[in-house]
Amino acid sequence: MNCWTSFFSKAVLLIALLLLAGIWGCARYRTEITVFVPSPGEKEKEVEEVDREEAAPLPGDILIAVLPVENVSATDAPLDAIEQSIRIGLARSGFRLLDGAAFEQFRKKHRMRYIGGLNGVLGEAMQRELGVDAVLITSLEAYQETDPPQISLIARLVSSGPKPEIIWIDSIGLSGDESRGLLDLKLIRDPSVLLDKAVDGLIGSMVAVVQTKPSREGEHFSFAEFWNKGGGGTATPSRVNKKYLPYDYFRSPLIDPEKEYAVAILPMLDLAVRKQAGIIAQLHYVRELFNSTDFKILEPGVVRQGLLEIRAIMPFGPSLAETDLITSDQLLGVDLVFAGKVFDYQNTSFNPKVDYSMQVIEKTSRRVVFGTRTFSTGLDRVFFYDFGRVYTAHNLLREMAKVTVQLLTSPPRRWDEPEDFIVHRFPWRGEPPARNYVMVAAAGG
Repeated sequence: MNCWTSFFSKAVLLIALLLLAGIWGCARYRTEITVFVPSPGEKEKEVEEVDREEAAPLPGDILIAVLPVENVSATDAPLDAIEQSIRIGLARSGFRLLDGAAFEQFRKKHRMRYIGGLNGVLGEAMQRELGVDAVLITSLEAYQETDPPQISLIARLVSSGPKPEIIWIDSIGLSGDESRGLLDLKLIRDPSVLLDKAVDGLIGSMVAVVQTKPSREGEHFSFAEFWNKGGGGTATPSRVNKKYLPYDYFRSPLIDPEKEYAVAILPMLDLAVRKQAGIIAQLHYVRELFNSTDFKILEPGVVRQGLLEIRAIMPFGPSLAETDLITSDQLLGVDLVFAGKVFDYQNTSFNPKVDYSMQVIEKTSRRVVFGTRTFSTGLDRVFFYDFGRVYTAHNLLREMAKVTVQLLTSPPRRWDEPEDFIVHRFPWRGEPPARNYVMVAAAGG
């Protein structure tokens, strides 16, 4: 009898809660209708029809060349469909795009094979021959069509000309099961729906940045002039997320957070079984440093061209001699060089994992002025109903990069000595995972 009474009471309570939720939802989305009643002698106002498909022209009516999507996902993906979706979204947002046939002719003429960046030679040729103002470069970090689908994209807009510079960069990582909703009503099973959502998010971010840029009438549109005036980032301090603090780190007092450094971020050494993990980590740090600091971040395509010119192989990372060449005014002319090693990168839907180390070398002192070892999983500090769970390696690496950049650019402590190289270790972080690098290398890392 007691069991039946308890069951009946729970059923009544559940029905009552559902009714209250429905009433609250109806009240929340209530539509208000305003009726215009004209006064004597006043005419009824005319309502202008708004076409949602057409957008206002962007500053300077810039011409953008959309490069084919670079696939660093280590899996097969519909790259043409992704590029087409990006083109459609850009056109609807008011961007003027270079014709695909004209760009293909340009690629054949200049034997352009690399589509993950832009160097000065190709940038100048695009500006002169095609009249292109900027180039959109998109990298596919992850793609999965099986249930639940996943997609991660990193995109950046780069100015054309002999000195390409980043104008805007952002990224997005989505999984179909990260926002299930009540009774899985918001679960996304269609990869095309997830792709459209990711593209809309990136283009919305790009429009918000590019529409604020001034235009110049009668001249070729150039982003480099105004971008050098204010820097690309915001440099606004934010709270450090302790969940993604590294295992340990150190920072030299030689780093001046107020100085606007020129920075070259090298592709990280790939020790993971996952292919292209070093390039993915490089792009994440380019994004984070560009958006959150006042540093001048070199376009990865320019960095790659510089490494090719000195024939740098770097099987164990950059040596001191190679760093001297990279920082020299004859090559890249930067103040800081970022390098690192990726030990693990797993984009499993249940529990993604990222494990890497990173160091920063300063030009004048020729010393490592910052270093860190960090690793995280998607289920770290998740104790109750997946609250705080991270579903993609993209979002995991994005948060880890954000925290390490905050540690790098934080104000110096009062008690730091000029030669203080103390390693800071957080006691609640466990030991880093042991890696058998012989087995990793044999597996194709």
